Parts: sequence; structure tokens; C-alpha cells
Amino acid sequence: MVKLQQREDLTREETREAYRQIWRNEQPELHQGAFIAALRAKGESQAELTGVVEAFQDEWRLWFPHVVRSPEPPLSIAGVGMDALKTINVSSGAAVLAAACGLYVHKPGAPALTGVSGAADMFALWGVDLDAPGEAQVRSTETCHLGFTSVVGRAFMTSGFARVISQIRIGTSFHIGGPLVRHVGERHKIAGVPEPRLVRIVCEVMRDLGYERALVPCAESHAHPGRYLDEIGNVGPTHVAELFPNGEIREYMIRPEDAGLREAPFEAIASRSTAEENARILARALAGKLEGPIVDVLLLNAAASLKLMGKVDSLAAGVDQARRAIQEGRAIAQLRALIESQNPAPAQGRAKLETLLAD
Repeated sequence: MVKLQQREDLTREETREAYRQIWRNEQPELHQGAFIAALRAKGESQAELTGVVEAFQDEWRLWFPHVVRSPEPPLSIAGVGMDALKTINVSSGAAVLAAACGLYVHKPGAPALTGVSGAADMFALWGVDLDAPGEAQVRSTETCHLGFTSVVGRAFMTSGFARVISQIRIGTSFHIGGPLVRHVGERHKIAGVPEPRLVRIVCEVMRDLGYERALVPCAESHAHPGRYLDEIGNVGPTHVAELFPNGEIREYMIRPEDAGLREAPFEAIASRSTAEENARILARALAGKLEGPIVDVLLLNAAASLKLMGKVDSLAAGVDQARRAIQEGRAIAQLRALIESQNPAPAQGRAKLETLLAD
């Protein structure tokens, strides 16, 4: 703690041990909160962020030891949150759409922490049972191409990070680190970050953690300088770092026109005022009942998933493939399949989704 007060960096091992003590509640809660705030205020180094993720992963495996063994490598798609420009839940919709295009996708998510709605809110409102056994979540990924795990689901109720998350309403280092955990043993991930400074650092952390392929985006809006989105955006350029199997990291920019899409105003994809509105809009977009910028941003992020996993050669080709999945009904069918596959009792989940889709 003294080192952080003096704005000195901690080692990877020191950070991992500090967070282990936090998860295990081995320090007074006042000290825990002070440490968490001090590390975020200083700004995480690569070593510190790696230590945070390792501590989170150690705790995760105590409560969720399950591994996806799909016919092809699974992809995880996550947004860190903490971004200044809050959109509808792009990573949630993109995960469904990418799975509908044939990828095996595992989606981890949490309830809203710094915005209107988190991934856990979306999937729950769509009718997915967040308390389904971990075995069912993994099996769903393996058999129907999509599984969802809530970090505050029943399996984690007594975990250290569930205790901390329930008491924190500000962005922290573990909000950045948590999505980087290899939740089901995956080695392929897209993880959006809330500021460009983290793009390279997070990609390097993922390399240290054993990822083979990774994409770390952070988008900006021309109309809102200095404020960012933790996904690939269609409202301006997106800063990206990409990890390749040989360990190389390349940094570049993605613009909407690279995928044959038009740039849109941020307000067109901004979060609505309630989680229910966000869930309804996304469900209708996946069902082909919506057109425009919201659909475009889902197409763009699904296209990046397909390109990362080697299914298409360009973002434009990925957009075309994702658009067909919506037009042919495969996207909304994928969401229905998730409810059938993962929920122990799917009838209630089906009813919730159909209510959102009703005209």
C-alpha cells in the first residue's frame, strides 16, 4: 500500500498476493477498498494487471473448474465496461450473432456495474437462466455453439469476487482484469477496454496469460473527443491491438468504411434508459426486426470475431456473413437454442424472449 501511495509500481507477484488476500477477506475491508482505489488511481502497469488477472483466475477456478471441449477452439467475447460512452450491450448481441455464424462462443458477463445494463442483465432478460449449473453452461457452448456464465450466478455466491463486486460501484482494476480470465480454458478472446492506453497493455497481458489469438478494441466518437467505447465502434475509428499465435502484437485502426458500413452518430447506438429497453432492442435487431446503426455495430463486432477465428478474410466478408445470419433467422434461432440448451426448465425463458419480440 505504501508503494502505491508513492506511485510506485508493484510486481506481478505482489499484486496477485494482494488480490488473493482481498478475495479471501484476509484484510480489513477499509484496507481492501483503499488498495483497490489506489491501484486504479495510479494506473495499472502490465505486470500489475497480469497479477490482478491471475488472482481472479485462481479464485474463479475454485468455483468454476469447467472447461469447454468444443470441436473447434471456443471464442470468448467480453467488454470491460467503465467506458465513458455507454452503448447498448454490443458484446452480448455480437456473441449471439457470432455463434449463429458457426463459431463456438462462451460469453462471460456481470450485471451492470458502471452503466445501465451488463451482459448478465441482457441474458437474464432474454430468458437465459443465470443459475444453470456450470456443466450445463459448458455443454451448451459445446453443443449449440453458445453458452453464458454470470460471474454472480449461484455458483459464485460465496466467492471472494462476488462479495467485492456486490460492494463496489466504481471502475477498478479487477473490472479490467476479470474479463481477461480464461473462464473455460479458452485461448481466443475479444476484450474491449475503456481507454486507448490499455489497448496494448491488455493485449500483452493476454499474451502472458497464454492466449493464442486476441483482439483488444477501444473506439472513439468524433463528436465526443476524449471519451471512448469498449468495443469496435461504427461511430468513429477504433484503436485495436491484435495478438497472433507467434506472440506478435500488431496495432492498427478499424473504421466503419473498412467493413463497408457507414459512420453513425453515437446517440444512435447509445444505451437506452433501462436494461429492459436495451434487451428488447437487441433481441429485435437479432430477429431482423430492426435496421440501422444498432444492427451495423453488431455486424461489425461479429465480423471481427469471424476474422479473428479465421473464418473470413476481411471485415466486409464477415459483415456479409453476419447479415445473412440475421436475415435467414439464424441469429434469433441461436438465442432460442441457448435457452433450450442451457436452462434446466426452458419454458419460462422462451416466454420471456417472445414477449420482447412481440410487436
